[in-house]
Amino acid sequence: MSDSTEMPADLTPDERGMWMAFRMGSVYDGRPDSRGGDHPPSARLRVRAEIVAWLLLDGPPPLPGRVSSLKLRGLDITGVLDLSGAEVAAYVELVECDFTGPVELTASRMSTLRLVGCFLPTMHAEGVRVAGDLHLPRCTFHRGLVLKNAQVGGDLLLNQATLNPDRNGFSLLADGVVVTQNIEAEGLESDGRISLADAHVGKSCSFRGSRLRNRHDRYALTAPRLSVDRSLYFSPSAVARTDSEGGSGERRTVFDGEVQLDDARIGDAIDLQSAELRREEGVFSLRRVHASELRFLPREVHGSRVVLEEASVDTLVDSVSGWPRTGLELSGFVYKRIAPLGLFTVAERIAWLRTATLDTYDPQPYEQLARVLRAGGEPQDADTVLLARMRRRRETLGGVAKVWDAVQDVTFGYGYRPGRAVVWLSVIWAAGSLWFSHRPPAPMKAGEGPAWSPEIYTLDLLLPILDLGQETQWHTQGISMWIAVVLAFAGWILATSVAVGAAAVLLRRN
Repeated sequence: MSDSTEMPADLTPDERGMWMAFRMGSVYDGRPDSRGGDHPPSARLRVRAEIVAWLLLDGPPPLPGRVSSLKLRGLDITGVLDLSGAEVAAYVELVECDFTGPVELTASRMSTLRLVGCFLPTMHAEGVRVAGDLHLPRCTFHRGLVLKNAQVGGDLLLNQATLNPDRNGFSLLADGVVVTQNIEAEGLESDGRISLADAHVGKSCSFRGSRLRNRHDRYALTAPRLSVDRSLYFSPSAVARTDSEGGSGERRTVFDGEVQLDDARIGDAIDLQSAELRREEGVFSLRRVHASELRFLPREVHGSRVVLEEASVDTLVDSVSGWPRTGLELSGFVYKRIAPLGLFTVAERIAWLRTATLDTYDPQPYEQLARVLRAGGEPQDADTVLLARMRRRRETLGGVAKVWDAVQDVTFGYGYRPGRAVVWLSVIWAAGSLWFSHRPPAPMKAGEGPAWSPEIYTLDLLLPILDLGQETQWHTQGISMWIAVVLAFAGWILATSVAVGAAAVLLRRN
């Protein structure tokens, strides 16, 4: 920094005031209502961007007992502010300033940068290093914001900012950004693609109450391989809004564009409480995501396809109304616990799984849910889910296989309802006993054999493994012979079903 304390002669009056405020470390306020003099009531002070850069890079020393800093309010800054590759030691805070040209911060190093409520055509800050906070709340970026590979030692704030796309469609290009503390983008308005690929956030990342849309391209948010040590929030903003009718209510997060969070790693929760997914035929993709908790509780899923293929969470918090009725993909989705918000019956869970397997039969979602239900002390519900899996599988079969599969369902529920086989045995045994009590067969040898018992004879036909001494002692003819054959065949099927079902029950309990 220059040792000269003389003010350059070519500065305008507004720039002279900025120069003196810089040396004093005080705020230079250019808003019309903050100053007197002969300025027109609506006039704003104007300073050249090159003078701002000169102050920051080679400006005068501070006055004795002061710390130099650039604090501007309500100024127009004309031209290109180019600090590319520079090292800026001074504290920088610009509030409600309008830039006529771009702000260039590529590969620069700064202590702290605060732009609050400013208008910028664009900002290019690829590779910038900010030791403290980078605050950009309520700013408007007319042609995008670039923070690719930036490093922020504190917080990155974008609350209530407005981001419009650049010529490549990016409203925020922040691939590879590293933020030591939090990213706060609550109440953000974005019309373009926000890209956070390979970004890392040391604490939490919040898009509470933001409107992420893209009228020019598919994606509103792409963040593959995003890493957040704590939580990722898409829940309502904490600040209430007042609507046109005088009421108040929460501001929900709205996605009007596709979202891609594939391979993200979230230490705590992904929170979608009351979010709205509005893109028709769009995709909300969470492929291979890992998180401690997924709060899938959107208020509206309007035409969007939700993809959770190969995702893994410890706890799934959801509700019946939160899931789409079509376009759900759960293949490989793994979770350890389910904690529904409100009633979520096993029948509704089965409908949820059916939605996920409409196009292609996949047993894994059924087996996953059954495993969690059984671990949670709901073995009967788990069996119901596995029974639904077999019925869904039957839809993929054809011909004789489908008929035989249906017989297994009706008779003993594929082993998950072994009591059905006992009921069928009892009904058939009663019917056979009734038939043979009215039409007893003739003995094989007159005067020999056991005493006739229609009940024991029918039971002997139905239980092929046991020999009760009746079946071989009597001779049936005509229709009774065919009934005996049917009883023996049914006995083989049902007795085997009971044995298989009982073995399956024992195996599942062990």
